[in-house]
Amino acid sequence: MAVLGIIAEYDPFHNGHLYHLKESLTRTGAEASVCVMSGCFTQRGLPAMFGKRARAGAAAGCGVDLVIELPFVYAANNAEYFARGAVRILDGLGVVDFLSFGSESGEVAALSEVAALFADDSAELNAAVRSGMSDGLSYPAARDRAVAELLGAGAAALMREPNNILAIEYMKELRRQGSAIEPFTIKRYAAGAGEVNEGARVAGATAIRGMFERGGGRKEGDAAEGGAAADGMPHRGGDDPFAFLPESSANAMREYIANGSPLASAEALFPFLAYAVIMAGSGCAGGSAGRGFELAEILSATEGLENRLVSAVRRASNMYEAVRYTKTRRYTETRVRRLILHTVAGLTKELMAAAEKEPPYARVLAFTEKGAKLIRRAKKEGGIPFVSNSRTEKELCAAAPVTAGFDRKAEELYGLLRGEGAKRPHV
Repeated sequence: MAVLGIIAEYDPFHNGHLYHLKESLTRTGAEASVCVMSGCFTQRGLPAMFGKRARAGAAAGCGVDLVIELPFVYAANNAEYFARGAVRILDGLGVVDFLSFGSESGEVAALSEVAALFADDSAELNAAVRSGMSDGLSYPAARDRAVAELLGAGAAALMREPNNILAIEYMKELRRQGSAIEPFTIKRYAAGAGEVNEGARVAGATAIRGMFERGGGRKEGDAAEGGAAADGMPHRGGDDPFAFLPESSANAMREYIANGSPLASAEALFPFLAYAVIMAGSGCAGGSAGRGFELAEILSATEGLENRLVSAVRRASNMYEAVRYTKTRRYTETRVRRLILHTVAGLTKELMAAAEKEPPYARVLAFTEKGAKLIRRAKKEGGIPFVSNSRTEKELCAAAPVTAGFDRKAEELYGLLRGEGAKRPHV
């Protein structure tokens, strides 16, 4: 039985995701699918709008046979780490034949050429990237210029689209890990991340989350007190996010909301960020005053970016202002948001290096009957453990204490952001 692998966030699972899943199964001939999905936080450094188990259940209801959680240290990270963690899991399962991903290009060969350039990590490439950054370019812009110099303008153009960038990282990791998994891409269909195509009933996840934030799809007055959405904007009845979700996913999200589950918001991170900045900067000369780490030690803190963040937090009264005061042309909003999340969570360079040395594992979030067979097969043919009960959780904490520890911390933090308190995470 050929098995399809997918890496996603599914926040929420929408019609574009369904198209990608069905097209991938049809074109590869795979009979089963497994998805490695982000948990409580996403690659942009934001809390997932919907809880991970609700999202995983929606995906299973729409045809994904097995959903496995991508650990926090990889899920809430840049494209390189994100791809590395997910590919390690898919490869470690020992049953995945294809890795299918969406791309603006739709051409594996063109993406593969760029992926090989980065996988080989040549001195020429590194020198070109450093040259761009010394000229004041952001890392993405410097990388873009380096690819143009080495492979031509056409190859560089691929690097300007978000799905292409992730696709290249996936193929780079497959190459570096010597994986036998075959890469496969489906051209992005009908709408981009923030776009809406009403005719095709396809909208990007960013656009759909925006509809939910504005109270779309709810009855007047349901979004918040007085009929206002969570962001304080008036309810707009024309925004119906459910129109862009498959029936099973729409029902799962309706149930999630009906049960009183709050939609997570990045704004709720601000007091945690302010506290982290205070604690990290509270030491006097000759003493630490209880500091756990210096901000410069945080994984995403490079080139003094942490100093801009400290200055911004001291000026800001909310998260929007903290991000706005920190970001520049060189430091993108996404990079700033990841720095904020890593600061709140305490993810340092040293801890990330330790996590990368730990073995991958499979924390199952949802599965179908076919998925149960995949689990049994993977336990026989793969090389990574499955986490499903208190015993295997204990074994995991011994084998991968840093990675598993951040998974637990992330789930507790997510509960706090949703006003639920620091509940003990589910296995």
